[in-house]
Amino acid sequence: MAEWIDQLLVEQKLAPRTIAQYAAGLLYWDMWHRLRYGMPLSLSAAPPTAVSLDAVNAFIDDHLAIAVGGRLRMRMTSTIFDGLREAGYNARVDCVAPATSDWRLLVLQRAHSLSNLRFDRELVRRRKPEIYASWEAERAALGITMALPMSATNTVSALLGVCNDDREGTMDVALILFLCRLTPSQVAQLRFSELAPGTIVLDGEELDAVELTIRDPIGELQTSQPKIRFVGDEATLIKAWGALREDEVIQGREDWFFARKARRNASPALDNVWIARRIRLLAQHAGLADASGRSRVSPQWLRKAYEREWREHSDLVKAARAARVGTRTILRMTRQART
Repeated sequence: MAEWIDQLLVEQKLAPRTIAQYAAGLLYWDMWHRLRYGMPLSLSAAPPTAVSLDAVNAFIDDHLAIAVGGRLRMRMTSTIFDGLREAGYNARVDCVAPATSDWRLLVLQRAHSLSNLRFDRELVRRRKPEIYASWEAERAALGITMALPMSATNTVSALLGVCNDDREGTMDVALILFLCRLTPSQVAQLRFSELAPGTIVLDGEELDAVELTIRDPIGELQTSQPKIRFVGDEATLIKAWGALREDEVIQGREDWFFARKARRNASPALDNVWIARRIRLLAQHAGLADASGRSRVSPQWLRKAYEREWREHSDLVKAARAARVGTRTILRMTRQART
């Protein structure tokens, strides 16, 4: 790890794997900047300075997708592309997915925040849809089948893709992730003290983790598995909101995990109506609504769709199919075995 990156990240309360991911993102930025401008990234200077808006725009331009010769590739020059590949980046693909570019932009924004430098979040917010739109348009031009837009996984990805990098957007990200597991009422009543952030080791890697035991589970899935664990990137995103919210709780505000920014004569606490409106608005921004603004995406839809996908891939379904019985029967047998 470069010395300037080590100094930037060493004091952060993140899992080693997360620090390594941030470091990899910053090293990529530095290599791209050297190839594009012939000089190191300005964040590596002593003292560090903000990356210019021209450079951020150029980075986005270089990483937009374009169909060339029947293949999908990035719009950067061959000199930059070959230089990055020789340095060990993008070795297996000619065009990185939008989520990868999105993540690298998030890393840059985070690095500016840690360095107390100004970063134009609005610029990224404006151009983020362009990254995804060019990817889908160029893939369509090549006749590549697009993923089903209304699956839970793709819908969540689309919603996360339109969240801003400010306090509101950071809360939106955590809100979306929790609504895949909890009802709006459960989310609104969630206390900061109920969450247990930490790390776990999986396959030799230390990953961020956040655990929660549901106080009043509803439905079969919550009843059979009242303990929820977010691992990896999801946990890292939830921790990002938790870090912001923790500062507010320390300042004496209520212990709700989710709370709107305090405003005069308005309660910061969330409720079912506000949550539903928020998800509907994000769905509209993500292009998941029709011309009239209506969308099938709602907090209830997110949880039900997540449960359907979970059941389809879970051991519960496999066991039920092997035994040639329904999932309800397997659940009942599991409960009886535990008692």
